[in-house]
Amino acid sequence: MRKIIFALTLSLGLAGCVTNSDGSVTLFPVVKNPVTATSLYDIKASYVIAQAGADVYIQRYRDGKRCTKTKPESVTNICSRRSIVVKMRNADSKAQIALGRVDAFIRDNPTLDATSVIYAAQSAVAAFYQIQQGTQP
Repeated sequence: MRKIIFALTLSLGLAGCVTNSDGSVTLFPVVKNPVTATSLYDIKASYVIAQAGADVYIQRYRDGKRCTKTKPESVTNICSRRSIVVKMRNADSKAQIALGRVDAFIRDNPTLDATSVIYAAQSAVAAFYQIQQGTQP
């Protein structure tokens, strides 16, 4: 009778084992995050490029080269508009927050899917880049 109970207990315990992709057998499966650090580095690189362009635009505004109603921005009049500078600053802070959240999520949850957090960061960086390029909707 004890052998039957022991055999049933052992079989129930082994029924929960999982074979990992490397062939090892464990009780709990090992799940790798589909989003890698490379994904985060790609987004950060895009952000740095957009930020460099925004810095030039904002510095031009600080230097006094501001657009007016009588002298709008054109090929011959290189100037910065205050409304665009304000939008860039807001988008920049949102992109920084989103990138910080992605970084913390990936660091703290190496086995959870970070796709939605990466997508949010990509959207924030894209919005910042569009404002910087002047192609915002």
